[in-house]
Amino acid sequence: MKVKLACLALLLIAACGATHGSGNAYPSPPTSALAAWEGFPVTKVPRPIIAYWDLRPTGGGFTSGNGKIAGFCNKFTLSTVLPVQVPAQAVATWANGASAAYPSISASAAFFAMSHAPSQMQNQDCAAVEPLDVTGVRFGTAQITTDRGAATMSAWLFTVTGVMGDLPYPALPPPAFWKGSMTGLSLGESATVSPDGRILTFHFTGAPSTAGPCGADYSGAVAESSSAVAVAVLAIPHESSGGPVMCTAIAAFRSVTVALATPLGGRVVANASGDAVEACPETVPPASGPGLGATARC
Repeated sequence: MKVKLACLALLLIAACGATHGSGNAYPSPPTSALAAWEGFPVTKVPRPIIAYWDLRPTGGGFTSGNGKIAGFCNKFTLSTVLPVQVPAQAVATWANGASAAYPSISASAAFFAMSHAPSQMQNQDCAAVEPLDVTGVRFGTAQITTDRGAATMSAWLFTVTGVMGDLPYPALPPPAFWKGSMTGLSLGESATVSPDGRILTFHFTGAPSTAGPCGADYSGAVAESSSAVAVAVLAIPHESSGGPVMCTAIAAFRSVTVALATPLGGRVVANASGDAVEACPETVPPASGPGLGATARC
């Protein structure tokens, strides 16, 4: 997590550019990235939810640096009695109004899942901090990021010492999610899709487009299957007329555009590593089903 955040905040041309190559005009289509999504049921209604565990406290953040690390490490202790009663229903609703209902999970199941959610923190960082104390919980709703934009979901809202607001965890059961759980967030990457679903614009952070050796151009290539599309990005550094140049540490929002052989539909959009990214349409056409590609907005 620290490395990825640093890549978002700072970019010294090739530094933090492990996902972007250089030297050729176009990258190779990332066909190997499609394997992670083989068998994804793109036409199922409701579509399996690809939701990101990105730990967004409802009040904005944490009261200390160590508390933030503990949160991202999913280190929690429990000093309250969790409710035994389980609500009859949990609901997920997307921005276009499409929704799906599921049986709810218990507060204890949500606490267990939150404590075992994906984490990209290093083990030594997690070992060095004290866990956060959960002092209360209630049933409510929260905005959860999915691969088809934010969804309002029924959630268990945990009151945690050192956290501003609450920490929400979806009250939806594991079968509602692809492979039964939430996934890690692909930082700094997203996509927008044309109204006809055939043109995909992939957004990322990279070097600025300015002239000279501190700038770069980017090209993209796409690989497609019946269940996913994956985009690879290649950096083409601008030429330098002299020796080494010190460049300002700055990350620019960049994008590449690729054409799809068939409309995106409910297929997953992934980066070259196979991680799902948030993909939303440029416009909002009529609803066609919960979470499907052409029906939600980021």
